[in-house]
Amino acid sequence: MKSLKKKPIDLFENLSIVLTGFSKADIVGTGLVQTYFDTVKKELGKEIFEAILNAIENIKISNPEHPSDKNARQIKDLMGNINFKTPVSQIIQLWYTGEWVVGTFSPENYIVSSESYLEGLIWKAIAAHPMGGKQPGYGTWGFPPQTFTSKN
Repeated sequence: MKSLKKKPIDLFENLSIVLTGFSKADIVGTGLVQTYFDTVKKELGKEIFEAILNAIENIKISNPEHPSDKNARQIKDLMGNINFKTPVSQIIQLWYTGEWVVGTFSPENYIVSSESYLEGLIWKAIAAHPMGGKQPGYGTWGFPPQTFTSKN
C-alpha cells in the first residue's frame, strides 16, 4: 500500500463512513475499525483491498459524513463497479451485522467477534439493542418508545 498518500486505516475509516452512512463518531465508537480493517484485508486479499483503498483515495472526499454531489456520484460508481460490488457489499454487511459474509448461507460466513455482534450498526439503525447484550436497563419498559424523525 505504498502508493497511498493517506494512511490505509484512515482511508478504510472514510470508506466505512460513506458506505454505512454513519458518522465518524459512530464508526470509531464501535472500537472495531482496526479489527474490521484487518478482517477485510485478510478476506479480500492485498490486491483487491489496495484497489478499493486507492479508489476511495482518488475520490478525494473532503468530508465523508457529508460528501458533495460529485463525491456521491463517484461513490455510487465505486459501489456499482463490477470488480468492487461484492467486496463493498461484504464491508457494508460486516459493519451492520458484525459478520463476514462469503455468500448466501455459506458455511464460511462467520461472526468476527463477540464485540462485532454487539456493536453492529444494525442495532443503532433500528433503535434496538442486540439480543443478549446491551440491555436497556431495569424499568425502561415504563418509558414510551423512542421516536425518530427523518433527516431529509
